[in-house]
Amino acid sequence: MATPTVCPRVIIVSCGGTKIDATQPVPAGDMYTGSYHLALRRAADALTRDRTGCVLILSSLYGLLTLHDLIAPYDLRMGDEGSVTGERLRQQAADLGILGADVTVLGPRAYVEASRAVWPELTDPLAGARGIGEQLAKLADIYDPSRAQPPQPSARPTERTRSGSIIEEIEGRAAARREAEEQRAARKRARYATHSQLVIQHPGRAHGSVAFGDTAKSTARVQATLRFADLYRVQVRTRPDDTRTLDVHGTPRDVARFMSALPRVLEGTEIRASEAARLYGRWERHSTARPHLAGMAPSRRRVLARNFRSAAFQVVVDILLDLPDTVPAAQGSIPPWEQVYPLAAGIAHYYWFDPADHADPDETARILAAADRRHVTAAAPGTAIFTEGKRDCPA
Repeated sequence: MATPTVCPRVIIVSCGGTKIDATQPVPAGDMYTGSYHLALRRAADALTRDRTGCVLILSSLYGLLTLHDLIAPYDLRMGDEGSVTGERLRQQAADLGILGADVTVLGPRAYVEASRAVWPELTDPLAGARGIGEQLAKLADIYDPSRAQPPQPSARPTERTRSGSIIEEIEGRAAARREAEEQRAARKRARYATHSQLVIQHPGRAHGSVAFGDTAKSTARVQATLRFADLYRVQVRTRPDDTRTLDVHGTPRDVARFMSALPRVLEGTEIRASEAARLYGRWERHSTARPHLAGMAPSRRRVLARNFRSAAFQVVVDILLDLPDTVPAAQGSIPPWEQVYPLAAGIAHYYWFDPADHADPDETARILAAADRRHVTAAAPGTAIFTEGKRDCPA
């Protein structure tokens, strides 16, 4: 359930009409033998060579296939009756864990548009090609960028014609999408907590603050932060004049890691508590809820749901900090407000993550690089110096 920080790269190639003559299922990577499909495959291999990523085949019948999936021959075009639906493709993408992937599609327009229903911002290197000949030429530019390129007098001045330009364009678009995704994720994390500039007093000591905004959930997030702090070896103190801001002290690296990790940890905690709340909502709409809700005023129902959500958040924090071997199963005949622990603990147990390992190394480095070091001084004699992972106290 945690949001990945870097989307995987996926190259999708269309299937082909010319297939191997086989009576038994064969790997999808061996099924299509036409020259157009083989050119697509060569380009896909070039795009993943020396880069992380994988190649999938989009079959008009089977949908998304790995090169090793066994399939039987078929005769169907994308868009024909019986061809794979957008809903099916989305489910397959979810099962493969690539809904948030950086996707490039190589193939005819019908396959690109089918994929666009799942990935609206996909890259289409063959866009604008007029006919199969231009598509094959563009593919050749990808898998053989060193080949001789004849002059193209009709090309507009802004049109790229240099060898390797298609790969550069794909790389540029992928980088832009990753940056946009990272910015969206950063804005989302800022809703959970923000941090001040790190202030380094001397090489073994630093301080900063984290704030939680004016939301109904800020109190619960403050209390959770006080509990998560020990995982990062930092000291966190409340402010008597500002209950939504906490001061953080520790070694420069520990404080920076905590500042980076906290919004991510709180986000993961909230996601699991929200999933428990959705269970509550589904229960309210189920027939088994009617005897428990009969005659109950709407205001009372809202209070029970709100209290359940608040208690579920605390249960998730408990489970993340101290993972039990098992949790009790919820009982369908008991209303959820009487069994917050088994419902919320079951979700937190199943989707457990280590809250002590959520700092992003790149962001930690950026926090340290942007730290205020104007008043860095050497440690005074007799002052305890905190070093990473331990405390060295003077004799």
